[in-house]
Amino acid sequence: MTGDIKELTLLIFPTSPAIINDVKLSTIRILKKNKISVSQIIMEKSFFSIYTKKTIKALRILSSCLGIKKIEIAYSTSNETSSIVNKIVNVGQKIIMNEKFFIKVFSENPNFIARDLEFIATGLLIEKLASKSSIPSHNESSANKIIKSYIGKSQSYIGIKSVEGIGGMTFGYLKKKVFIIVYDQYSIYCLKNITLRGFIPDILILFWDYEDLKKKLFSIHTILNNINNKKIKLQLLQLNSIISKTKVIKNNFLLDIVVIDICSYINKLIDVVLPFNLFVHPLWLIEYSINSCIQKGKIPWFPYLFEENLTINLDQNFKFLNSSFDSAKGNFINFKEEKNRIRKTSTELKKNIKIFYVQIKSLNIRPNYIDNILNSI
Repeated sequence: MTGDIKELTLLIFPTSPAIINDVKLSTIRILKKNKISVSQIIMEKSFFSIYTKKTIKALRILSSCLGIKKIEIAYSTSNETSSIVNKIVNVGQKIIMNEKFFIKVFSENPNFIARDLEFIATGLLIEKLASKSSIPSHNESSANKIIKSYIGKSQSYIGIKSVEGIGGMTFGYLKKKVFIIVYDQYSIYCLKNITLRGFIPDILILFWDYEDLKKKLFSIHTILNNINNKKIKLQLLQLNSIISKTKVIKNNFLLDIVVIDICSYINKLIDVVLPFNLFVHPLWLIEYSINSCIQKGKIPWFPYLFEENLTINLDQNFKFLNSSFDSAKGNFINFKEEKNRIRKTSTELKKNIKIFYVQIKSLNIRPNYIDNILNSI
């Protein structure tokens, strides 16, 4: 293996070919930020290859970057039929043992026909693996091991390990800021959703106490850690100063009303994210949120309004806020006085918002900025 290190490369597959240049620039920035030098980048139609001496470290970092669908560690070789076939066979001998195998070639080069290369390489590999009880499979679905090869403009690549990326668009691809309040598990889901879609989130965290804030910061960090940006702005507001936790526990929608009012009355951005879902939240609450925002000239975004199947395992971080709604509109009317009281305190509320500019570092499980924020509360 040591003799092959110079041939190792990372193949980066963007979520869409349309953002390949944006992903390339984002990749260069994040690797530079982590002090990983790149000796060469080769652009292909649907992917690009990166050569670096720190291949495994680069793979670990890039696997959590926005805009990347898949990353493959591969051996590179020249664009000659004999070189491509020999490299496929060599890799196959190393990784196949008593298994059904399938060779899949993707060609972006008109000078090479993928099916011909698959046929030649399969025949040679059958001969080489005769003593290992390995046989070819008729299709990918029935194979135990699949060797994927990619033929580019000037180089070819034989994959040895594939890692799924988180997909989405690169951070800020849409160049549009949206205001989002993080206060329960659904709002965390929305934060992840809009980040993947290429929006720039302007985040306000609502919290009850020190422990509640700490748990929310850790949940948010798992999303922010995927953002390739020097600084992120976080705004914090303690709920105890404006609303009673007892009332919220008994009437969960009251906190949602507070969120709607902050989005429509207090925040300056036009685009606001509301974490409501038709299968979880009452229809009257959703209608109220739309009307409130529109009346104040805001554009409401509902990232998962129609999604029926949600996989959110964040209950331990938001134990005070769950999805069991007392959804009768009459209860909302009964709390109208409380709602108006909160709205009247909007000036005071703004003064209580604390702002932090934090540095996000890749793969930092216990980031310093969380401790700094907690120590200042």
